Amino acid sequence: MSSAPDAPRTPQTRMDAGVSLVAAHAAHARGRAAPRERLPDNPADHNDNETRDKVREAHLRDLIAVIETGSVRSAARKLGLAQAAVSKNLTALEKSLGVPLLVRSARGVEPTEFGRIVLRRARVIDAELRHLQEELESAGGEGRKLITVGLSATAEAMLLPTAVARFREHTPNALISVLGGRSSSTIAALREARIDFAVGPLPTDQSLSDLHTEQLCSSDMGIVVRAGHPAADARDLAALVPYGWLYSVQQSGGPMIVTLMTRQGLPAPTLVAHCDSSSALVSMLLQSDLVTLNSLGGLEPLRERGLLKVLPIKLDLPPAVQHLVTPTKRPLTPSAAALADEFRRASRRLRR
Repeated sequence: MSSAPDAPRTPQTRMDAGVSLVAAHAAHARGRAAPRERLPDNPADHNDNETRDKVREAHLRDLIAVIETGSVRSAARKLGLAQAAVSKNLTALEKSLGVPLLVRSARGVEPTEFGRIVLRRARVIDAELRHLQEELESAGGEGRKLITVGLSATAEAMLLPTAVARFREHTPNALISVLGGRSSSTIAALREARIDFAVGPLPTDQSLSDLHTEQLCSSDMGIVVRAGHPAADARDLAALVPYGWLYSVQQSGGPMIVTLMTRQGLPAPTLVAHCDSSSALVSMLLQSDLVTLNSLGGLEPLRERGLLKVLPIKLDLPPAVQHLVTPTKRPLTPSAAALADEFRRASRRLRR
C-alpha cells in the first residue's frame, strides 16, 4: 500500500525539527533513545507545543550568548534581559535535556562536552530563525539584509571588491560581514551556520561530503618581499635562509615553505608568524625584512603599486585554487544566494 506524499518542509517545520534534533542528541548521549514526538490531538495541544518550542528556542539563544560572552551577566547585558531570566532559562534547558551544559572555571563559564554538542546545533537553529525573519521582512519590503561570508586572503583581493560592487547595484540595502582565517576555521563556521558561505582553498584534513563545493578561480604561488628588501635580487631559496618567514598557506604536514627547503637540502626556515589575516601579513611584510610564500593573487594590487616584489624563483608548485563552499542541507537566503552569484561572475571575468 503506497503512503501519502510527505508534506512540504516549511521554515517552521525546519525549526521544529532542529529543536527536536538537539533533544535527540542529548538523549543519545545519556544512553537512551529520544522520545518520539506525539502529534497534537486538538488545536489547543498544538498551541501548547508551539509555546514550548518558542521557549526552547529562547533557551538555546541564551546558551549561545553565555558561551560566547563567558558569563551569565555579560550574556544578559548583550541580550537586554535580566540576569535571573537567563539563569532560569539555562536551568530549564539543562533540566529538559537531562545533561549538564555549562561549568564554571577560572576563565568563566564554559561548555561541557554535552554543551558543545548542543551549541553546534543551537547555532544552526538560531541562524535559521534569523534567516527566516530576514526572508519574511524581505518579502514585505522591510528590514536590512545581513550576509556573513568567510573568505581567504586571496578571495578578498581577487573577488570581493568586484562581487560587492555588482551586488550593491541591485541590493543596496544589505550589510556584508567578512570573516577571515584559514579554510578549516571558515568551514567550521559554515557548518555551525555562523557564516552563509565560504570562498577559499579546500582543507585537506577533513571530509566535505556534507557541503557543496565549486571551483571559482586559481592563483599562482610565489615568494614575495617588500620593495627595497636586501634580498630583492635573490634567485634561489638558499639566498633566503637568513631571513624570517611569514606563512598563510599550509599543507597537511605543515607550512609549504618548510617542505620546499627540505627538498633542496636547506636548513629549516625560521618561521616568525602564521597570518590568517591578509592585513597582518601585508603590514609585517611592508615594515620588515620578512619573506613570505603566498598566493600572488592576494598580493597583486600591492605589487602593481610597487610596494611588494615577487622574486624570480622557480617553485614548481600547483596554483592555489579558490572554491565556493555552501551548505547542502541549508538553503541560502535570497540575498546570500545573490552575493554568491556575484562571486561566480567575478571569477568568470578573471578566466577570460
